[in-house]
Amino acid sequence: MDLKQQAISGVLWNSIGKFSAMGIEFVVGIILARLLSPKEFGLIGTIMVIISLSQVFINSGFNQALVRKQDCSQADYSTVFFFNLAVGFFLFLILLLSAGAISQFYNNPELKPLIQIVGLGLIISALTMIQSTRLIKQIDFKLQTKISVIASVISGIVAVSLAFNGFGVWSLVAKYLTNQTVNSALLWMWSRWKPDWVFNYNSLKDLFAFGSKLLLSGLIGTFFTNIYYVVIGKYFSPSDLGFYTRAELFKNLPSQNISDILTSVSYPVLSKVQHDPEQLKAVLQKMITTTFFVVALLMFGLAAVAKALIITLVGLQWSQSIIYLQML
Repeated sequence: MDLKQQAISGVLWNSIGKFSAMGIEFVVGIILARLLSPKEFGLIGTIMVIISLSQVFINSGFNQALVRKQDCSQADYSTVFFFNLAVGFFLFLILLLSAGAISQFYNNPELKPLIQIVGLGLIISALTMIQSTRLIKQIDFKLQTKISVIASVISGIVAVSLAFNGFGVWSLVAKYLTNQTVNSALLWMWSRWKPDWVFNYNSLKDLFAFGSKLLLSGLIGTFFTNIYYVVIGKYFSPSDLGFYTRAELFKNLPSQNISDILTSVSYPVLSKVQHDPEQLKAVLQKMITTTFFVVALLMFGLAAVAKALIITLVGLQWSQSIIYLQML
């Protein structure tokens, strides 16, 4: 299969996976919004800011560096695997010890046990970052689609069951951890890659030369994307943050998923033509232009139907989210 066919197949399977998982998450989100309060969504939204920043440190740009490198060895993969795992354990320990201070910062003691439990997801995700990276590098999104759909279905069933039985915010915690666990377990079973007991410092240094730039970029992007959560969580109530997170969820469903589909497929494709500047420029320009027009049209449409969408799907208790969604 040539590069063009690989890219088309990758876009197709990634689209199927993203939109299938998106549909499942959308349905589960609607059910949970009717079973839970805005406050509970606000609490989990506050925590996910910390998790998002921690995930950037775990990756450290190494995964993208591996995709970009043309001749990755087993030593490269194994070295980054053990580095990711070590960083995951280290960050989990930090969250475990600093959970009390973070909850005091937000003036909300409910956050402490939530942060400590959700932090386990950092270790779980670190276990399979290399398996996922190898599939991306091979532009193999068929297996990733299968895994993401199964993980979304199982985690959704667990979360709805717990919410229906009165577990409140813990049903959202269980949803996150179940999704991470199922996703990691299936990647270990089906990706057919296992690490060797190897750690090559020179390999790590070589990959970090490129990955460090992506680490810095990721930290800046994640910080500015989530700064609203920090400010709202600090100076407003968890319910206010819950309204905001619900609006952002509706906004991100079409825009973020379309961007992710094109980015995840285009990155390994662009990596293969990185030595041809003209072709690289042409492909990148086409990708950005296409993404912009598709997302812009969807966003105008979403703003127009925001009121009917929110009231119909999640009920009047979420009506405060309407103006946020239109502005976003």
